[in-house]
This record gives sequence, structure tokens and C-alpha cells, in this order.
Amino acid sequence: MPDSLPFFLEPRNLAQEPAANHGGIEALWYTPARNVLTQLSDVGPLLVTNSLSMATGAVWYQLVSVRHTVRHKQTPTEGGRHQGQFKQQLTGTLARNTEGLAAGLELLDGEKLVVLYRDRNGYVWLVGTPEQPLSWKDVLDTGAEFPNRNNYDWTLSGETLRRVRPYLGSWTVSGRGLEYAVQLQQGTGGSVELRDNKGKLLALVPPGRTLVLNSGFRFIYTIQ
Repeated sequence: MPDSLPFFLEPRNLAQEPAANHGGIEALWYTPARNVLTQLSDVGPLLVTNSLSMATGAVWYQLVSVRHTVRHKQTPTEGGRHQGQFKQQLTGTLARNTEGLAAGLELLDGEKLVVLYRDRNGYVWLVGTPEQPLSWKDVLDTGAEFPNRNNYDWTLSGETLRRVRPYLGSWTVSGRGLEYAVQLQQGTGGSVELRDNKGKLLALVPPGRTLVLNSGFRFIYTIQ
């Protein structure tokens, strides 16, 4: 037997990070699980340091929800043959049922998805894998009268063998309706860099701010 375990299997000291702690999710992206070609191991380091290998032409799609409605809960399963797994659940709200939104949501029915999200502390997390994907569900509630809102409440859920994975790679976001796709990647201090298809830095999004890509004939983005 080896004298010591690999570093990533060694117990370690656990401590609270001496920094501000902000709840919530700033931005979320999804892609069909079949687009992700990287095989993510069920053993070894949890951290994903390299960019995921994607199918040719595959991109990530931004899910822009009502602000302060998106959250993620990770819960260990209890007992049975699923012991040792984690239930993953992301929830949020999409405002105002429209023809375009309804058509877009219909495309997600029955689709298996993988998610990246950036929390309000500036960390990017990978949820789901091609072998352990998430499923989409949404519920429309028009409300009865003012001040009720016309909303979709959506859920992305599934079970994974491991916890959500911190992600340091880059990811290319859909340019549909724009001049070109754009690339996002982790910057320093929890920031995210926005680059064009030639690698030119367009903007730096600091922790606590959200990047929204707007469809149109020209590439437009806002930082909220």
C-alpha cells in the first residue's frame, strides 16, 4: 500500500474564505449534453482547469432570467442504490410569456443539458456531465390580476456522482442574431473576460456584475 494518498484524496483543513460572501447567480449558460465531448472523471481532482472539448460548431446559450430569482441547491441523496450521489437543482423565473419565448422553451422539452453558471462571488461552476445531465422543466402561471406577474418558473435538475465542479476554462456563447459568437473566460480576481472570435478583449466583467448579450443585427452587450 502507498505511504500516502494522492493530494486530492488527502483530508485537509476547512475554513471560511476571508472575503465578502454574496448569494445568488449572476449568469447562467446551457448546452445540450451531446455537445460536450470531454469525459469528466468520477475520480481525481474536482477542479476543471482546461476548456471543455465541444462538438464542431457547438456553443453555449445564455439563460437570462428575472434578476435575483436564479439559485442552485446541491443535496446529497440518502440511502438506497443512489447513495453517494448528489441531487442538483437550479431554479429561476422567466418573465412574460411571448411567442418567441414559448418557441424557445419548446425546444428544451425532453433535452438533456449541461450548465455553466457564475455566482455572485465571481466563481464559475459546471453542473452536470454528458453521462449525468440535467433535465428541463417549466411551469407557466399567468396570474389572475394585478399585481400578479405573467411568468415561467423553470427548473433544471438531475443527479450527479460528484459535487458541482469549479471551472477555469473558457466557453463560447451563441452569436445567433449577432454578428458572431463571443467567448467568455475566467479573468483575475473572479472577473470574466469577454472576447470576440479573434480573441480581442471587449470587456472585463467584475464580480457582482452581470453580462447580458442582446440579439440584433449588430453585436451588443450590457453589463448590469
